[in-house]
Amino acid sequence: MRKKKKSDEGASEGWLLPYSDIMTLLLALFIILFAMAKIDQHKFEEFRTEFGTILSNHSNTYQAGKNMLSAQSGADSDKSILKGSEAAKNPSLVKKDQLEAQQLQNVSDQLQQSIDKDPNLAKNITVSLQSDGIHINLKSNILFASGNADLNDQAQKALNILAPSLKILSQNPVVIAGYTDNMPYKTNNGPYHSNWELSSARAINVMQYYVNDQTLNESNVSIQAYAENKPRASNSTPAGQAQNRRVEIIIQRINYSK
Repeated sequence: MRKKKKSDEGASEGWLLPYSDIMTLLLALFIILFAMAKIDQHKFEEFRTEFGTILSNHSNTYQAGKNMLSAQSGADSDKSILKGSEAAKNPSLVKKDQLEAQQLQNVSDQLQQSIDKDPNLAKNITVSLQSDGIHINLKSNILFASGNADLNDQAQKALNILAPSLKILSQNPVVIAGYTDNMPYKTNNGPYHSNWELSSARAINVMQYYVNDQTLNESNVSIQAYAENKPRASNSTPAGQAQNRRVEIIIQRINYSK
């Protein structure tokens, strides 16, 4: 009986070992959790203050940007309202601009159609409608002999073909500009002493031709001379030089403003 009692006591105390192991593990777990949850209050306050400053600056920057955009939008809106108000007060100005734009387009198309009928003119005359008006470029080889400013028969034919369309816009300001290539003008007995004089004489002769036949109004036309300046192509080749020797007729918009 005694031996049996000892066996019962040993069996009844066997649970203590796993129990102590479990308690040890739980203690370690709580220590770890506590260490993770513990916060340095001083460092936390510094972090919170710095983070609050960053958020405050971000908010102020965002608001400033928002106010700037709002102000710009308001200014643009005011400009649009002002333009709309001006247009409402002066509908005739808007209508005049529209009518002039349409007229310039029609004349530009008419000029191009007239030029396309003659293959030689199509190779030597270009027409373009730009923001300031109609630009007509005529190569000098269909207007003048080399080094000369007198209009030849071919020039008169070309100018006559353009005349009916130009006459439609006789009240518009017109600029006639002369250009040469970069070859120095050389003559012993000629009337011109430089490319400046040659380019201006060519522009003047085209102007006088159109004023004399009443295609253009003399009070609305002016001339410009550029000599070899403002080339359209490189002067390094004969083809480029041929493009640069030209007379340009610019029919300007009446209501044009840069």
